[in-house]
Amino acid sequence: MARILTNVDVKIVNRTRENGNPFTELLHTWVEGGQRRSALSRVPWSITDSPHNRAFQIEAFKTRQLRT
Repeated sequence: MARILTNVDVKIVNRTRENGNPFTELLHTWVEGGQRRSALSRVPWSITDSPHNRAFQIEAFKTRQLRT
C-alpha cells in the first residue's frame, strides 16, 4: 500500500559544531494516516534557508519516503 503524506514541511536550521565545522539540521513534519509525524536529519554542510531549498528538500524527502 502506498504511503499518503500530506502537509509535508521542512525547517532548515544551520548550526556549528564545537570545532567550528558547520552542519544543518532538517526537521521534516508531515501528516500520515491522520497522525502528525516528524523526522530529524543532519547533513555535514550548510544549506541556505530559502523557498527554493525548502521545496527541494521537501521533494527529496517525499521521494525517499516512497521507497519505504
